[in-house]
Amino acid sequence: MKKRRHGNIHRKLKMYRAMLIATGVSLLAFPVAMNSQMLSERYQIRINGKVIGIAEGQEQAVEAYEYARLTLNSQSENLTLLRAEVAYEPVKARASQVLSENELAQQIYNELADCLIDEKTLAYTVKINDYTVTLRSEAEVLELLEQVQGAYDLNDEFVIELASENKQEVGAMTTNVINASKTANNPPIVAASDEAGNPVVAGADTNVGEDGILSVEFQEQVEVIETYASQEQLSSVQTAYEGITKEQENNEVYQVQAGDCLSTIADKYGMSTQELLALNEGLELDSNILIGDQLVVMVPKPELSVLMEEQTTYTEDYEAEVQYVDNPDKYVGDNTVIQEPQTGNRTVTAVISYNNGTETGREIIKEQVNQEAVAKIVERGTKPLPTYIRPTTYGVLTSPFGARWGTIHKGIDWGVPVGTACRASRAGTVVSAGWSGGYGYCVVIDHGDGVRTRYAHLSSIQVSNGQYVNQGDVIALTGNTGDSTGPHIHFEIIVNGTAVNPAGYL
Repeated sequence: MKKRRHGNIHRKLKMYRAMLIATGVSLLAFPVAMNSQMLSERYQIRINGKVIGIAEGQEQAVEAYEYARLTLNSQSENLTLLRAEVAYEPVKARASQVLSENELAQQIYNELADCLIDEKTLAYTVKINDYTVTLRSEAEVLELLEQVQGAYDLNDEFVIELASENKQEVGAMTTNVINASKTANNPPIVAASDEAGNPVVAGADTNVGEDGILSVEFQEQVEVIETYASQEQLSSVQTAYEGITKEQENNEVYQVQAGDCLSTIADKYGMSTQELLALNEGLELDSNILIGDQLVVMVPKPELSVLMEEQTTYTEDYEAEVQYVDNPDKYVGDNTVIQEPQTGNRTVTAVISYNNGTETGREIIKEQVNQEAVAKIVERGTKPLPTYIRPTTYGVLTSPFGARWGTIHKGIDWGVPVGTACRASRAGTVVSAGWSGGYGYCVVIDHGDGVRTRYAHLSSIQVSNGQYVNQGDVIALTGNTGDSTGPHIHFEIIVNGTAVNPAGYL
């Protein structure tokens, strides 16, 4: 700000009066002398509640204020702002109390000089969502944005321009990223979709243009607004760049994929498992997550992101998609490889999408096979897996499967009162129903796929050999027969002649 002169401003007042007259504004001359000492209605001027002086009338007071204000404005090249509340009030005063034109304007000037707010200059505010930063000129705005974009457009193939509907008016502008040479790479040519709507990859003879960067743009909308700002509000280009590119932690929604668990999801986003749990209310360390579930994750992200598409050609090995042959006689999960795969080789042209240099997508637009891949062929079962239920609806576990008393306990024991209903764990044909040595009264059911179930220490049997039973049918009542230390039900699952732990099937 230029140094203000607080001397006599009489010549300036006359000049401004002449300027106003030239524009058609009629002014009243200030009275030169006041002889009457009688009280008459005159006008005083207040600034921020302080009485500055008295004028002969309101018009004279207004003119004196305007002269003083114009003087302040003329002493600075920038916008001059005041924190001044001005009021004109009628007051009874003698002529001797009325200030001359020069005196009143000087008093007002002195007071306004103390009310100055920092000078503001024309500047440009860059707005990205809720983030703003103010720079000195359009040139600095372009320098900032090109520095952000240039971190990925290494060959400076694209430039930024500011676009506005009316550049003559103060307002908002937006950014466009355009190819510097005005002759962008030819856009990729992709053949039309097939009948199923899937894109058909272009053949070896298809012209897809030269490799290189196809497009560069900002992910966020960038607005540039002309404004007035003090020196303290202005940022340097480097400070603005650091603020825009500094990664901030943002919450996003992640959809659980096959193979995911809480720890792998947390690792994927550089989080600890505890941080992931804290972001998702109700989620516990032992919670089960399913494919398609949505979790909140923390993603580091700068204020301004650069999206880029690049066309590139490369040679790679590839695998053919696995082919499946369904077998309705085999259970789901029972798969057999009937043809081993062989890796192929191809030359492809792809359009790769990037977000701040990180690949986010890849679309092959041209493919030339150098060596055909051989697909892996797998025979897979489609028969639904059998289900097993507990033979009793209640009971206390008294002995699990495994080592016991120096031998292997081949089943699971549940303590239940004598006479409790014993039900078929799975549908099948009864192959044994009667006394069976240490098992006491016992029932064995064959389920037709190499699996049998045994129910022992019964008090009575309600089925016979050869009888077919459905899952859940009552086949006996529990008891305490055979080698038993108390009322319970002994239950076994036997797969191809070998007892397995029933806990893995129920």
